[in-house]
Amino acid sequence: MAKRLAIFSDIHANLPAMEVVADYIRSGGYDGVYCLGDLGGYASQPNEVQDIVQSMGCPTILGNYDEGVGFERESCGCNYIQPFDIKMSDVSFFWTREHTSGEHKAWLRELPRQIRLQVGDLDVLLCHGSPASTTEYLFETRSDAYLNKFTVGGRDDAQADVIVFGHTHVPFHREVSGVHFVNTGSVGRPKDGDPRAGYCVLTIDGDQVSVEQIRLAYDIEAACMRLIAAGLPEYFADYLRLAGSVTPPE
Repeated sequence: MAKRLAIFSDIHANLPAMEVVADYIRSGGYDGVYCLGDLGGYASQPNEVQDIVQSMGCPTILGNYDEGVGFERESCGCNYIQPFDIKMSDVSFFWTREHTSGEHKAWLRELPRQIRLQVGDLDVLLCHGSPASTTEYLFETRSDAYLNKFTVGGRDDAQADVIVFGHTHVPFHREVSGVHFVNTGSVGRPKDGDPRAGYCVLTIDGDQVSVEQIRLAYDIEAACMRLIAAGLPEYFADYLRLAGSVTPPE
């Protein structure tokens, strides 16, 4: 019998987006629901987002942002290169670290870095960035040769038939050397030009895999107004509205 799993990631403190996704998932009749991390950052409601995820009772893994905030690191581990991106990342991170409660930080510190599942005939690995690192970006533009390091015989063989991850905020599904690579996209901060909240549905029937990327409209302006009122940069609001297609100021 086919199993349907709802998997979401990268909420980034966007409560209006998370509320819509949570309601939709609750009505979906899924066989399992999983969160791949990065609950805070860039918007203004990290505690409220975490409360919703906890109320859903879904297994959750540690994203790079969760680690930075929960353990009170000095950065989010986002590894940006451009000076403006680094500056905005720091603004977001230190605001989030300051405004996340001690209770919520303690919960983040208990999250695992990976979850392994046996679904049908297949081994499924859930991670945030990649099987090798929470902070590694598996962009949709990565070559087959690059992804092959996680397949059988590769340097970082993940020992999985299906690898599901987030971190890049751009959804995709590719099969490389018999391994399915599935990016869930982002609930609260998409970067693919589509501002709607996103999550994925992974269906496994025996050894057959299919992926559906779900996109849901939500009240983007409410999220924007809340983050601006909280003192976060208006650039973050523009980023939500344009789903990453915003041009940084000179």
